[in-house]
Amino acid sequence: MEATYSEASKRVLSQMAQNEGAALGNGTLKYQGRKTSRANSEQRRRTILEAALRIVIRDGVRGVRHRAVAKEAQVPLSATTYYFKDISDLITDTFTLFVEMGAETFKAFWEDSDDQLQKALSLLDGSPDSRDQFVEQMLELAVNYVTSQLTEHRDYLIAERAFQLECLRNENLRPIAFNHQTYLLNSLVSIFKRIGSSQPETDAQLFASVIQQVEYEGLVQEGDLDITPLRDRLRRQIVLMFKR
Repeated sequence: MEATYSEASKRVLSQMAQNEGAALGNGTLKYQGRKTSRANSEQRRRTILEAALRIVIRDGVRGVRHRAVAKEAQVPLSATTYYFKDISDLITDTFTLFVEMGAETFKAFWEDSDDQLQKALSLLDGSPDSRDQFVEQMLELAVNYVTSQLTEHRDYLIAERAFQLECLRNENLRPIAFNHQTYLLNSLVSIFKRIGSSQPETDAQLFASVIQQVEYEGLVQEGDLDITPLRDRLRRQIVLMFKR
């Protein structure tokens, strides 16, 4: 793959922001529960969903029950049944909130990493040395992202795995899961197009899969986080992509 830095890199970042904006709403994510018009009612509804999400993290999706959520949210049981007529709507809207929060976190990470990404893109001039330098810069971005997820957003990753499992049982969650995957993949596709990948969609899917796998291994790893094997896996994947 061969590319040089230009204004195109700025267009990549702009496209990433548009992709993330689409993931945050624009009609693609819709709540199922009772709609609210007053600010205090919306706040209570949000409180209930946040409580349900804490239960998902602690006990899994199957732990989400009206009585358990009401207790966790410290609201009357009648409040949860008022906003969510059945448990399916409550679980679906909890997943929707989770996806919105995840998109916001991902967007914030890339906004904070703009300088590093632009520096990596500026290194590409078609030479082997520039390629090696680019690989190291992209590796640092990927490692920083995974480390941040495992140390600062561990609960988010646990909830993500819980919802992925529930998608096998609950078809109502599958469109939301697709949306959750799409905003990450679209952003990665934009990057791989910029660096000259001949198969940007495939590379994005492969790289996202590697990231998810090393995140899972980091979650189940005992003791302090050992990033060395994770770094080796990510470097290998980036290098292989440059050889295709």
